[in-house]
Amino acid sequence: MFRFIIKRIPLIFVYLLILSTLGYPTEELESAKKKKYKVGIVYMGGKSFSQTVEGFKAGMRNLGYKDGKNVVYEVVNTSGSKEKIANAVKEVMEKKVNVIYAVTTPVTKEVQRYTDDKPIPVVFSVVADPVGSKFVKSIKEPGGNMTGISNLAIELTEKRLEMFKRIVPNLKKVMWIYDPNIDVSVKAAEHARNVCKKMGISYVEKRAGNQDELAKVISNIKNGEADGILHVVNALLVANNKLLIDKAKKEKVPYFTTDSEIVEEGALANYLTGVKPGTIPVEAPDKYDFIINLKTANAIDIKIPENVLSMATRVIK
Repeated sequence: MFRFIIKRIPLIFVYLLILSTLGYPTEELESAKKKKYKVGIVYMGGKSFSQTVEGFKAGMRNLGYKDGKNVVYEVVNTSGSKEKIANAVKEVMEKKVNVIYAVTTPVTKEVQRYTDDKPIPVVFSVVADPVGSKFVKSIKEPGGNMTGISNLAIELTEKRLEMFKRIVPNLKKVMWIYDPNIDVSVKAAEHARNVCKKMGISYVEKRAGNQDELAKVISNIKNGEADGILHVVNALLVANNKLLIDKAKKEKVPYFTTDSEIVEEGALANYLTGVKPGTIPVEAPDKYDFIINLKTANAIDIKIPENVLSMATRVIK
């Protein structure tokens, strides 16, 4: 679902990938493809982030970089734990990688800490606010050693709530879980509050800063607390989303999320971003998908209006 965009850094691996992406056949590029490069990948686990990693590798194959031939991947999965990110980044750094692919804001922040004084290019993905998180100076001119994909997760909150209300017309109170230790998650929760006030929807929010806290918060969710659960920016939750999916089904609470993979696992619906291939700047979405899981709707006794079904770009039956 997510693709990667990379930044011009002369005479190194990432620059050569840009040349290939733009279709510039050069002797330098062809020579580089005969060498073997190491790419460090750090992500937090979960189906959605795993698919992001596979998408990155597919993009690399399209550029002519084949695993084991001219590229070697040093992949570390923290299995949903933020506490393991620092060691994961340290591990790939010790492998002397040529470039690092960082998935999510918490991972990118740790990668930034380790590479701030080192000339290692970093490509990030699933980052909601790269400028606000101080990964780049601006979208058009990132500066430094980082660039990647921004998924506009915060900006789409109002649209997601609007679509959620179309699916659940009696949506008067929503619930979300945010990570109080991650600035962008706190910012997303604040934005969600403002959107709810604007739309006349009340809300209940829950905080969880690690896996144990998240498991406890989810286990305590009860039917009747809210009319629906809305996903706000929270990498910890995405990496452990199966817990919330199962609980939401058990309590028959509709869960509106951000990723198609999470809907495939059993969330009710999403409104998400798709991305286009780009050149140098950080890229943002240029199209949007609205995906509904009818199996989940039936399981939690939600009747999706026909006019809403007709708007879906994909229906899982």
